[in-house]
Order: sequence, then C-alpha cells, then structure tokens
Amino acid sequence: MKKILLPTDFSEVATNALQVAVHIARKSGAELHLLHVEESVNNTDFNTMGDTAGDTSGMDRLYMLKLLEMNKKKMLELVDTINDDNFKVFHAVDVGPMFKSVRMYVTEQGIDLVVMGTHGASGISEVLIGSNTEKVVRQVGCPVLSVRHLPAELGVGKIVFATNFEGDQTRVIEQLKQMQTLFGAHLYLVYVNTVFSFTSSRTIRERMAGFVKKHNLTDYEFSVYNDETEERGIIHFADEVDADIIAVATHGRTGLAHLLLGSVSEGVVNHSQRPVLTFHLS
Repeated sequence: MKKILLPTDFSEVATNALQVAVHIARKSGAELHLLHVEESVNNTDFNTMGDTAGDTSGMDRLYMLKLLEMNKKKMLELVDTINDDNFKVFHAVDVGPMFKSVRMYVTEQGIDLVVMGTHGASGISEVLIGSNTEKVVRQVGCPVLSVRHLPAELGVGKIVFATNFEGDQTRVIEQLKQMQTLFGAHLYLVYVNTVFSFTSSRTIRERMAGFVKKHNLTDYEFSVYNDETEERGIIHFADEVDADIIAVATHGRTGLAHLLLGSVSEGVVNHSQRPVLTFHLS
C-alpha cells in the first residue's frame, strides 16, 4: 500500500475517519492524501481558483470564492494537526460532485485505499439517492474503508469477511490478505444462509475448503450464519465476534441495475456501526 486518500468535509465522522487513516498510514508508511470537495452552486462548474465554465451570477461567484478560501484555510489547519515523520501528507480542494472528484483523484493519483467517513443512509433516500460514501464504494476501483464511529481501539485484530466462496475473487483476496498482514489480524470467513437463498452446510464447507486452498489463507476460522437477510447476517455476526472491520466485495452496479438489484455490500456500509472495507470484484 503506497497511497491512501481521505475525502473530508471537516465533519465529526470525517475526523473519525482521519484518525483511522493516519493510523493505517503510520503502520504502512503510505502517503496520506486529504481531499475536500465543495459542491458548486446552481450546477455551475467552478475550478479551485473560482473561475467558471458557465454562466453564473456575481453573488454566486463571490460566495464560491469565499467558500473556497475558507475551506483551503480549514484544510491547512487540518494538515497541521497531523504531525508524523513516518509518512508524507498531501492535500487538495476541488469543486464539483463529490463522488466524481474522488473517482478522478483515485485514478489520477493511483490511490490504493480510500478511507471515508459515513453518516449512512436509510429509507427512501437510501433507495433513490444513497450516501456519498455509497456512491464512492460503487464507483471507485480501489478498496474503500467506510468509518462511522471512531473505534475504541485503532488496531485491527479481527476482520470478518463475508463471502459465498464462488467466482473469481483473486484480486479481492490479495487485497484482503494485505490488510490482514498489515495488522496481523485474525480472519473470520462467514457465509450467511437465508430462507430465500439456502445452501446446505456440507456444500458450503466444500466450497470453503477449495477457496482456502486456492488462496492459501492462514490464521482464519469459518462459520455459517443464519439470518433473515445477508446484510443483517453479516452485521449480526460481526457483532457477535466483536469484529474490528467488516470486509465485503461489491459488483459496483450503477444505474437501473443498482436500483433493481441493489447491493448487500452497500447496505452493510449504510447500516453498520463498525468500519466496513469494500472491494471491487471487477
């Protein structure tokens, strides 16, 4: 791991995520990149110098200039709170849709991990809009660690990885193993059985054995957990073993496919009180 990105809106949940990101950067020696994205007014495109790419009123432009100036100052103050010689810190302020700016930054800078605070989402807003964190999870190619509350301990001793043991998960498992090695964590492999998607324990154990052998997993244990839904099962199992992180993979569906099929991983991100690490299967 060489580069970590922390998108921040200077809120409490972003501050919680920052402390987690600093801890990971300190452990890994990776660069820490801080990014603040300001939504433009009236759907007008501004750059970070306050120039516009479309028509806008003088008041709107003045407002955005003042906002950018204030947030650049906040960013510098935030950088000053990070006093660590073990890693380098970079910062940037951008204007535009947040998840698009994050996606572009990840691609251009070659980011290996995004650490991001989340307020979660529920009800109709979750179905139709989703949270910014959920959109980032869906659209960036690198792993995303979503943080709601500051963990009591920043160390990661237990990682719950929910999987069906099917398909090609080689890329996901390699990324998961990197995190496990970095923290020296114990890995809990869990398969969630539901009434509407039931598989016998014998079949699951056979799949698991092949999966473990293929990916050469170590320091792990395996469980089958029964619950009403996969999302609830993952969260409830993590509660029972007191996991430090929940890890799940996502297909990153967008548009109509996302609206119709949804995503277990994004549901876990929206509802879990624990940090959630998501990986892209594609």
